[in-house]
Order: sequence, then structure tokens, then C-alpha cells
Amino acid sequence: MNTIVKSYRPPNDEGVVQHDAVVAVSRLKAAAAEKPVNVSHVALACNELCSVCDAGLADRCLAAKCGAYDVLTSFLRCDNGADYIPVVLPVLLSLVDGQPDILELHGATRIVNILRDSVVPVDVIVTALNLIRRCCILHEANRQQFVALDIIPLTAGLLTTHHSHREVVRAVCAVFSALTLDDDVRVPYGKSHEHAKAIVIEGRAIDTVLQLTSGTGTYLVLLCFTFKILLLMNIKPIPHHLMQWHETLILGNSVPLLRADWSGLHLHFVSNNIVLSLY
Repeated sequence: MNTIVKSYRPPNDEGVVQHDAVVAVSRLKAAAAEKPVNVSHVALACNELCSVCDAGLADRCLAAKCGAYDVLTSFLRCDNGADYIPVVLPVLLSLVDGQPDILELHGATRIVNILRDSVVPVDVIVTALNLIRRCCILHEANRQQFVALDIIPLTAGLLTTHHSHREVVRAVCAVFSALTLDDDVRVPYGKSHEHAKAIVIEGRAIDTVLQLTSGTGTYLVLLCFTFKILLLMNIKPIPHHLMQWHETLILGNSVPLLRADWSGLHLHFVSNNIVLSLY
């Protein structure tokens, strides 16, 4: 029932009933067919399609069936693809929500290559990372595909380079968490532990996250949660300097009760305080 489109436009002059998703994709295809392609027309079509996709899963599924994904990724593959990245990525982010199966190798490769560009604006980096995270949820094949494309050392490098941009830090931590999920019921044995190990060893993420544990609010909660995930995935042995390191962080925010203990790590999320203790 979630994939049934319940909203539609009045019949046109020919008596044909068209859904918003069909009309939006048709306009995007028309903008892509222009010679030369007008970036402003593409942007308008992308904005309309993004609004349609935000309406619900049914509209996103219908847009995908009409070929929205292929048209959007074609913009990223063209010679002047950099001009379309800021308008195409937000639409892809909305389109893949709930249907990560539409992602394929060429699209994943292009998204990863965007992050390799040293001159990409921070907002584009955040959108690309959020897109990768969304494609990894409930999809083991996509997780393994991104890992094969070296997303772990790449995102770890972004964490170091953009450590002062909290939105980038949040997005990187979310990608790390998504790569360590084991939520795809179609795959009996995922690689969540292997991915966590790679994040720790190849990306040296534990050291970087520890260096960023300052500040307050949900930002600190996210860092502590990411740190907990990386240590609870049976990564052995724990680096010696972590076993010797002791720090207590207390945050006066109200969060649900969560407790985790593992080989020297005591991480307590209490109702009124957050206490992270390493011995």
C-alpha cells in the first residue's frame, strides 16, 4: 500500500490522467534533451522532482520507474557535470530514500569521485555523504560496493580535513555507522565487523574521533555514539594508548538510557548526563 500513488492531476486535454512524478520526470527529460542544455532549466526541473520525491515513497518509486535515476546520473557523467552537482545530488538524496536498490556501480563511482574533488563546497560534501549513508541503509551490497570504492579512507580524510565543519563531521560519522549495519535480511552474513575494522585500521577513525570530543549537545552525543560503535564491533586488540587514556565527558542533556561495556570501555548514556570513561 505504501507504493500506491494516491494523488494525481486532473485529466489533460486528451483525457489522460498524469501523476506529479510522471510530469516532473518528463520535464527533467525535456530539460536534458535541450541542445545546448540550459542549467537553469535543469535546476527548475530538479527542484520540482525533488518536491515530488519528498511527498512520499510511492511518488519516489513511480519517479524511479519513469527513469528519473538514469536521467539524473547522466548529468553527473557529462563533460560539465560539475555544474549540475549542486542541483542533482539533493534530488538523488530524496529519490533513493526507501529504495536503495536503484543505485548501481556507475552512480556509486560518480558519487565517490565527487568527494575526491578537493574544491567541492562543504554543502555538496555533506549532501554526497548523506546520499551514501542513505544508500547503505538496509542494503549490504551497496555497503560493500562503497567500501570497494575506498569510501573508508576517503571519508576518514574528510573527517581530518574538515574537522572544524560540524555538518561534515556529523555526515562522516553517519556514514561510518551505516557501513557497520547488519540490517539487510536478504544477506545472511554481512561484513559489518570487517567494515568496522577497516574504519579503525585504515581510517584511524578512533584517534580522530577522540580528538574531536569537545563541545556540547547532540554533536558530542554523535561522537560518543560513533566511538562506541567502533569499539563494540569486536575490534581487537584495543590500541595501547586507549587503554591508558582516561577522560570523563559530562553533558547536561536528556537522552534515553543506554549502557555499553566492553574490554575497558564504559560508555553510559544516562537520563540527565552522558559519561564516557575509558580506562
